[in-house]
Amino acid sequence: MRPEEPILLVTKLHPPFVPAQTIARERLSARLRERRPLTLVACPAGFGKSTLLAAWREEEAARRPVAWVTLDEGDDDDVVLWSHVVEALCRVCPALDHAGLAALAVTAPVREVVLPRLVNALAEVGDVALVLDDFHRISDVSAVAWFAAHLPPGVELVIATRTDPELPLGTLRAHGQLAELRADELRFTGAEAAEFLNGRLGLGLAPADVDLLVARTEGWPAGIYLAALSLASAGDRHALVAAFDGTSAHVVDFLATEVLAAHPPELQAFMLRTAVLERLCAPLCDAVLDAEGSAAALDSLARTNLFLLPLDDHRRWYRFHHLFAQLLRAELERREPELVPELHRRAYAWHRASGTTEEAIHHAVAAGEFAGAGALIAETWVQYANAGRTASVLDWLGRIPAAVVDADPRLLLVEAWVSALRGREDAMRAAAAKVRALGGLGAGPLPDGFASLESSLAVLSATFGWGDVSAILAHGTRSAELEGPDSPWRPVITWALGWAHLCNGDLERADRWLEETTRIAPPVDQWIVGVAAVADRSLIAGRRGRRDDQLRLADEAYALAGEVGLLDAIEDGEVHTARGAALAAQGRTGEALAALERGVFLRRLWGQPLDLADGLIELASAQDRDAAAATFAEAEAVLAGCRDAGALPVRLAAARRAAGLARGAAGVTLTERELTVLQRLEGGRSEREIGRELFLSFNTVHTHVKAVYRKLGVSSREEALARARERGLLSPR
Repeated sequence: MRPEEPILLVTKLHPPFVPAQTIARERLSARLRERRPLTLVACPAGFGKSTLLAAWREEEAARRPVAWVTLDEGDDDDVVLWSHVVEALCRVCPALDHAGLAALAVTAPVREVVLPRLVNALAEVGDVALVLDDFHRISDVSAVAWFAAHLPPGVELVIATRTDPELPLGTLRAHGQLAELRADELRFTGAEAAEFLNGRLGLGLAPADVDLLVARTEGWPAGIYLAALSLASAGDRHALVAAFDGTSAHVVDFLATEVLAAHPPELQAFMLRTAVLERLCAPLCDAVLDAEGSAAALDSLARTNLFLLPLDDHRRWYRFHHLFAQLLRAELERREPELVPELHRRAYAWHRASGTTEEAIHHAVAAGEFAGAGALIAETWVQYANAGRTASVLDWLGRIPAAVVDADPRLLLVEAWVSALRGREDAMRAAAAKVRALGGLGAGPLPDGFASLESSLAVLSATFGWGDVSAILAHGTRSAELEGPDSPWRPVITWALGWAHLCNGDLERADRWLEETTRIAPPVDQWIVGVAAVADRSLIAGRRGRRDDQLRLADEAYALAGEVGLLDAIEDGEVHTARGAALAAQGRTGEALAALERGVFLRRLWGQPLDLADGLIELASAQDRDAAAATFAEAEAVLAGCRDAGALPVRLAAARRAAGLARGAAGVTLTERELTVLQRLEGGRSEREIGRELFLSFNTVHTHVKAVYRKLGVSSREEALARARERGLLSPR
């Protein structure tokens, strides 16, 4: 799979427009100009956080760059969040490496790679502010906490939220690194209310009425805004003020009886029915309402309603203020509950036709159209997984009732694949087991390109072996039979088989499969396995002693990974391992160690034990004696947890001997194939079974067994295994 470009909502990067009626609030602006590393604007809905910060940004942008991101629930996916943050920062700081940082946000581990690179890049830029609005919309703030703790001098993080985030606020406060604005400070004073109601809106209220309105609302800006919407058309403004109870408990009733009543019936219906949408544009509203004329309605409301906010410079997209939208939805449920599912159904159809998948899935679920949501997930999950957005896919599945998912083998396969990509072996196996239990494995083709349910399961099991070489070979062989030579998944299959044979020590077969991968992967954009195959072929060349080919292929893999944005992808750690091994073979030890350590770092994050052990063995072979001993020990521990580690224990023993760290081998020298057979003998397999696993004839295996017995000076399997453990050729039990 190839990493996709980030799927960005540009409207999230645009701060809210500051309405012409907005008043200057100098006392609050002065607080925002304090420039602490973290500025927190924390208060409930309706206190004007976004409007305040948008007005401050307009003023502050004349002095320094100010980036803006409005968050939503999708930002619980780190790739989504940091792709938008990188885009926002690069738009206001042209000196940043836009292409490089954007690619990292998709392919690299966020906390281990993306954020350190971003912090280092910002340190070079200097003075810049980043605003994260609606911060309460995300639940996992750990990455932001790391970012906040490592901000370079001159960089300010501004957070607007309804609730206190789980950040080290106490520590920041104690060190004078935190500026805070809370509800009591954002409440309107009498003077500010008078300026807004009379100075901006020209309502001509008596001072006593202004004071009464402030008292009734306790200075709550949203309450005063709501009152203003009705006061503009009221005959007796004093009576309306006297009747208005601006506390939140009565706002819904007030909205229904006064604010909505101030608009013509057609505009009332427009607001109520389009409130099911997070974002509004005229064509979408027309589709949801099953009527024309939405452009005029939006234009009218944008001019007269303080709670409809433009999201772009062209005023194509809008949204209702979150609080106002909540009130409208509550009133819609009261007035027309039977219509709500149909409105969501129409929104789902429009978004699906427009290719806005996430919003289509949201509305399908809200409409109870779980089959439609599931079909869309099954069609598009690969695209989102390629963009690193596996968390988003799991979140979508979590919104569909478990009974629906458990009855749909396509969705269970999506769950299995995405769980595997996130390193969750148990979840992958549980979902795969449910698919098998449902039966009908021959059904297909599937919308993600697999020939059948059985084929997807086989490719999955071949790709994610979790330390079982025999399983990879068996499932890979079955995958090749089921998918055929023209399948878009063929490169994944050929790579898995090549990798398994490499782990088994069969370099000839491994190289043939991997060479095919390098040929067929680019045309179908399977760059992850395509890059990995080139790197693995470099390692094979090195083990064959072909140093020139080893270096050439390592350089090719490294260049290709950089070209397609995979240099920091955890799936392609072997690129750095291959480069390090090639450099070590050239005597460039310092450069080699750096590359080998990078390879182990990425492979450790990937979580596949065979992959990690391979990287550790290569790293140990280039280290000094003390470091190598510790690295070999870790590799041995990793392999001990594998169900079938192939010939990797043999490679480990050979590398130990070459480093002078073998445990009492006493001069016994077995070939790599003999060591592989010896390791299989330990598993209790018959010689015929060993032959089938290694693709060798019975006579060839028997010849290797006799050679092992002769060299160890034994006459039985039990004696051979005991003697091999004594001499460090096998791990002790």
